[in-house]
Amino acid sequence: MPYNIGGSEYYFASEPFLKNNKNYIPLRDTVEVLGGSVTFDNTTKTATATIASYAATVVDGDPNVDVSGTPVTLTAAPLIQDGEMFVPFDFFRDAYGYETAFDNGTVSITNPNA
Repeated sequence: MPYNIGGSEYYFASEPFLKNNKNYIPLRDTVEVLGGSVTFDNTTKTATATIASYAATVVDGDPNVDVSGTPVTLTAAPLIQDGEMFVPFDFFRDAYGYETAFDNGTVSITNPNA
């Protein structure tokens, strides 16, 4: 299934999936395409996703995220599946201010300031 990020089409090894009426996408692949990086602490199941000057701390199963000191509540809790962290597709809207959409099987993420 394609991802449209910043106007370019990408295919990731991990497909988006629907769980409890929410579409999930892989955190690391998406952040890296957006020019960021992700670190992961396997002991605490915590990921830190950094894009530009914004660092979002995401914990498996917790919808409460810290974005550079600002608390943000996601529309659904992140989860780990097959050793990979997935976030609701609108995580990028809530945490970083991107425009997000999920239409006809395609995830779209656009920087409104680009």
